[in-house]
Amino acid sequence: MPTLSRNILISVVLAIAAGAAILAYTSQVKSSADSSEKTVPVVVATHEILVGTPIDDAQAKGWLEVRPLRESEVSDSAVTSFASVAGQIVTQTLYDGDQLTAFRVGTQESQTAAGQVTGGFRAVRVPFNVNSGLLNDLRVDDHVDVLTSYRRGDTTFTYLAVPNAQVLSVSAPAQGGGNFSTPGSGGSLLLQVTEQQALIIAGALAGSSGTSNNIWLAAVGRSGATYGPIDPIELPGELPNHGIPAQ
Repeated sequence: MPTLSRNILISVVLAIAAGAAILAYTSQVKSSADSSEKTVPVVVATHEILVGTPIDDAQAKGWLEVRPLRESEVSDSAVTSFASVAGQIVTQTLYDGDQLTAFRVGTQESQTAAGQVTGGFRAVRVPFNVNSGLLNDLRVDDHVDVLTSYRRGDTTFTYLAVPNAQVLSVSAPAQGGGNFSTPGSGGSLLLQVTEQQALIIAGALAGSSGTSNNIWLAAVGRSGATYGPIDPIELPGELPNHGIPAQ
């Protein structure tokens, strides 16, 4: 084959190969661009959201919204709709722009005591028998008045020690049990109270005997409850001292 013809043939082959390579590269870039433009709806924070905040409340306040994000930017286990997390709470603090993921939501019961209390409140677990603690009557988020007593001489005074304490959890006694002095038969409540109220409850428990914790609860109504000052009430007559400290 003459040299000129061979060179022309080689040039044509190389041109075809170069064209094919360009077409393949262009197709790859286009495919990559199309993939990067594909979006996924994701629930994103628009405001700082503290641990324990109900998802429904955060949505109502506009602190959470659904945004379209590029697929490559979506976090693992990202929440894509409010319906899948309705009724749950935030379990890790969210900041503006954070994606809500399955690891950042949960139920109220799944939280530790520290995650359930807010602000300057404290969580105190108090042992009760089934009657004094209303263990068969109370549920989480109910509110109770904490009543306790002290003895002055031969007279016992009962007073409202903590008004409107929130119930964080209820541990009912074992079936048939009601006396917390017997292992396994007692129950308890986790209450949210202030620092000062925690000291009052601790003092009442410190003066208790093994058969009575010197504390009774009264359930608070869900609406219209009042909390006016109440003077200690004197209980006349000789009463047995169930560990009630003398004042």
